[in-house]
Amino acid sequence: MKKIVLLLCGIAAVVVVVMLCIWIFRAGTGFLRENFPQWLEGGKKIVSEGITKVDEVLPGVKETAKGVVPGITARVQEMIPGAERPANDVDGEDIKPIPRYPDLIRVSYATDNGKKTVSYKGKMKLEAASEFYKKEMAALGFNEKVVSASLKEAVYHYTKGTQVVEFRFKKIANIPSGIIELTIKEL
Repeated sequence: MKKIVLLLCGIAAVVVVVMLCIWIFRAGTGFLRENFPQWLEGGKKIVSEGITKVDEVLPGVKETAKGVVPGITARVQEMIPGAERPANDVDGEDIKPIPRYPDLIRVSYATDNGKKTVSYKGKMKLEAASEFYKKEMAALGFNEKVVSASLKEAVYHYTKGTQVVEFRFKKIANIPSGIIELTIKEL
């Protein structure tokens, strides 16, 4: 009888341990599923901030690293998509009389039926760029209409008489200075 009681107690203990392990596994995976995306974003931010700080302190480190470690540019691009931008404007022209935000580089230019579309990239915060154009376009006599706005993208229409211009601000990277792409399109 004593052996049967011990056997039943042993089986009960094993069942409790197995159930506890299953519960811990399920609770743990749920916790990871909820928090992993935030941890991943935090890791990307730490890496991108580190790269920016190193480049500020030691100018030219990226170029040196490119020669030492082949493919580093591609890896940086994977971590910080859109971080690289050309040094000079592509061919084309800006839409007149719209001023250009300082430090913007023209990355594309196209015309369709006489209407221009120009895209720029630059290091700036989305909010600062949209405020700059809000003030500048108001000074030029344009009326503003917010079409859509989020933390990553904002679209505005500016109208003056028959001229309508669309501004599309898109956040590309979250390094400390921020990198955005601005597309200005004549409608």
